[in-house]
Amino acid sequence: MTTQLDVFLPPPLTWRGPSYTCAMLAQGMADEELEVTIFTPRARARSVMPANVVQILPYWARYVPYRWVRPLAASKMEARFLSHAKSRHSGNHGAYIWPDASLKAVIALRRANIRIFREMVNCHRGTAKHILDAAYKRLGVPSGHTITDDSVAAEQKALEKTDFIFCPNPMVEASLLEHGLPASKILSASYGWDPARFIGTNRLLEPSEGITAVFAGLISVRKGAHLLLDYWARSKIRGRLVLAGPMEPTIRQTCAQLLARDDVVVFDFVEDIGALYRSADFFIFPSLEEGGPQVTYEACGCGLPVVTTPMGAGRIVRHNREGFVLDPYDSASWIEAISGLAEDFERRHIMGNAAIERAQLFNWNVVALRRREQVLSRLLNPHCRLIDFDVPIPCNDSSSGGMTHQLRAQS
Repeated sequence: MTTQLDVFLPPPLTWRGPSYTCAMLAQGMADEELEVTIFTPRARARSVMPANVVQILPYWARYVPYRWVRPLAASKMEARFLSHAKSRHSGNHGAYIWPDASLKAVIALRRANIRIFREMVNCHRGTAKHILDAAYKRLGVPSGHTITDDSVAAEQKALEKTDFIFCPNPMVEASLLEHGLPASKILSASYGWDPARFIGTNRLLEPSEGITAVFAGLISVRKGAHLLLDYWARSKIRGRLVLAGPMEPTIRQTCAQLLARDDVVVFDFVEDIGALYRSADFFIFPSLEEGGPQVTYEACGCGLPVVTTPMGAGRIVRHNREGFVLDPYDSASWIEAISGLAEDFERRHIMGNAAIERAQLFNWNVVALRRREQVLSRLLNPHCRLIDFDVPIPCNDSSSGGMTHQLRAQS
């Protein structure tokens, strides 16, 4: 009998962000043994076969701006997903929730004796709120995030009702443990990268004097953009810092002078991220709160040394090997790392080669197969105690002390 996994994906299935991650995992997990079906409002991605896709919105609503039909999608998604899930009578049937299904829906799945997997695309909201509140307070501005106490409590209740929780980052695991979730629920996992996306030789930027350091992602307080701009200016190295991504208004306002520097380049959007990475000497990502940082995996795959935080390292970057993993608020260490990489071509070369080698363990095919085995083992034998993450990944030296150490540094 085929084992079945139904995926609840509230945003449209596109080839960006969490939807892209979900698609790559589903595509790689599905086979004759595991039938995977994604339920989503509508699909604008390439085929994810052998996984299946069910579009909830009616045909006419799949080709208009999504903001016009979002309320319709929200009203239909859970009802359709639950109806389908309850119609299955196989004991080898699981529901795979990508944030966020309501607590009511999670309870309904449990009552139907369906095992529930949950993807943590970020840390526990209670942890994230603490980190971000502290960061905005340091800046002396009102908090710009949308995490409320009510949403923290709602997530906690839903997690308590969930059977298994995929954690793509050691810091995500620590955040769940700090909020009382049992270790038996936690499935250590990672995200990955697709080498096919980075085939080519073209570069986004012309060569220039000095080094080129690149940041990709939302240019926000959460991603530590304000810290990066400060550390870059204080390092006083010859070169340029390139920021690629939409910018949070708080950063635009509080960092206006730093953004106006001649050696800072900002792109609102970059279609060919590979061309950006091929223009760079190293990747720099001082993220304060993360789930599985896609950009870090991709930077390593492109052979870039990475300077990041325990949050931004994911499962791939190890301190002093593929780059540096530093406390986000340790300014002296950040300035030293930036300056050191800028001045030492040989070290960049060694770390870049280590990053390429390490990235081979994290292409999407390998990552999805690990997920598939985790899902099958839990659905076929829910009492098994397998090692979830079989890639040899020692803890980063700089992250000893876990989440508590990082929170103390940010408070």
